[in-house]
Parts: sequence; structure tokens; C-alpha cells
Amino acid sequence: MKKLITVLFLVTALLTLAVAASAAEKYLTLPKTEYGQNEDILITASGEGKDWVGIYAKGETPGGPASIYWYYVAEDAEPGEAVDIREQRSNNRAEYDMLPPGEYTVWLLLNDGYDPFDSVDITILATLELDKYAYTEGDDILVTANGEGKDWVGLYPAGEIPGGGTQSIYWYYVADGHTPMEQVNIKSGTHNTDRSDYADLPAGDYTMFLLANDGYDVIDSIDFTIREGKKAEPVPAAEEPAPAPEEPAPEAPAAEPAEENAADNAQDAPAASTDTAATGTEKSGCGSFLACGPVVLLSVLGCGLMARRKER
Repeated sequence: MKKLITVLFLVTALLTLAVAASAAEKYLTLPKTEYGQNEDILITASGEGKDWVGIYAKGETPGGPASIYWYYVAEDAEPGEAVDIREQRSNNRAEYDMLPPGEYTVWLLLNDGYDPFDSVDITILATLELDKYAYTEGDDILVTANGEGKDWVGLYPAGEIPGGGTQSIYWYYVADGHTPMEQVNIKSGTHNTDRSDYADLPAGDYTMFLLANDGYDVIDSIDFTIREGKKAEPVPAAEEPAPAPEEPAPEAPAAEPAEENAADNAQDAPAASTDTAATGTEKSGCGSFLACGPVVLLSVLGCGLMARRKER
């Protein structure tokens, strides 16, 4: 009986050690927990069989929505190999396709299922942004960058590599003379006079770089395009205004008919008053009496004298 107990104890111990050893072989590590936008997110994981790594938006639970990017630990990578999660299998979640700034969780999940073994939370910072990705000649190009110390932003023609022997066209320090995440017009930065052919930023393809600590290590970059400006249409010559028409001469008044109008006027005139003398002067009744009185009186007196004479 004692031997049986001893054997069972040894078997249990061996199984425990085997499980512990197996568990020790599985791990998930990341070099840091904060990344710049478009910066490589390097993951080192170890597992067996169909153990896999997936990245999700923070707060999402594996087995709910699909992961954004994922890979099998033992099939898609060598043991202990650091891989960029962005270069792994994609579930085509369009809103997270480029892993925009935000918070995420990296999971190590067991045996092609959703049992979690380990997880790490990370943050992707907005490190370099443009107000748009296509401009027209003459437009302001507004840059927002996050950095510290002597981190700097430089503008180059597409295809040129910072530190490859050519200078940037325009550049500025992110935290020296500016504030991190401040929106800056790149044309207001320092212009390298050796790039005078690009001073006006002609139409073409360009790359905006965020570079580390006064050097040429790329933290982030964005490609964009400048299109040709619309040509101004020629303005047609103004036609001379037609001369203003002359005012018509005023019509001469018609001559008044001499005789006919006079006759008409005479017919239209009111009849003269019976109290009006030939001279047109009006007289009162009293005046008429006074004028005729002496004549009547003399006549009466004359008749009286004649009557007396007849009586004598």
C-alpha cells in the first residue's frame, strides 16, 4: 500500500512538473506599451500547436468581434521571433485597418480557441498627422506631430530617404519653438536653400517624416500628393460701351390759330352785364339816380313855369 501511494505521488509530481514546464514555454512579450502611429508593433510569443496571437480594440473580448490582425505562434513565426502584427493575417476590419491612434489589447490564445493565456494592453499615439492627403499648388500643408526633445518633422520629395545625402525641403522641431500636437504649416518652418527648386512645392508626390532626436531614425511618415493648380482663364477684353442716345429735341408748341380761336374765344366769353357801361366800368344804382336827377328836376321846373305862364 505504501508503495502504491509513493508511485501515485511520483506520477502526480511528474505531471505537475510537465504542466509547469509546458506553461513555461508559453509567453507573450512586447518591448513597450506606447507606439507612434504607423510604428512597427513587434510581438514576441511562444506556444505550441494552434496557439495564436490576436490584437483587438481595448474592451473587446476574444470570441466576440473578430481580431484585427492575428497569427499562429508556432506556424507563422520561429520560436522567439519578433514579428510586426501589422504584417500578419488580417480580418479586414476597415475602421481599424491601419491601427489608428487608440488603445488596444494583444492576446495569446490557446489551441485555436478563445481561452486566454496572457494579454498586454498597448496605446497607439497620434504621432504624425496631416489635415488631408491631397493638396493643390499654393495650399497650406498643416502638420500635427507628437514628440519631445529634438524630434523633428521634415518634408521630402517622394522616394528620398532622410539622411541619404539630400536635405529636407522644409523642417521644424516638434517641441522647440512649438508645442507637441500643435498644428503647424510646414511652409512656415525652416527652408533649406539648397532645395530652391522645391521652394514653392510644385505638383508631385511628397513624404512627411517625423524623425527622432535630431537624427534620421524614422518614427513615422505619411505620403501625400500636390496637384497642379487650376490655370486662370483669360479675361476677355471689355467691349467699349455704346454711346448714350441723344435726347430728342423738344417739340415746338403748335401755333395758336389766329382768327378761328379768337372767334371761338368770343363765343365762349360770357355776355356782358347790363349794368356795365361801354367802357366796361360797373356803376351802382345810386350813381345812376344822381346822374339823372338834375335833368328830371329841370324838366319839372320847366313844365311848372310853362304852366304858370299859361295861367296868367
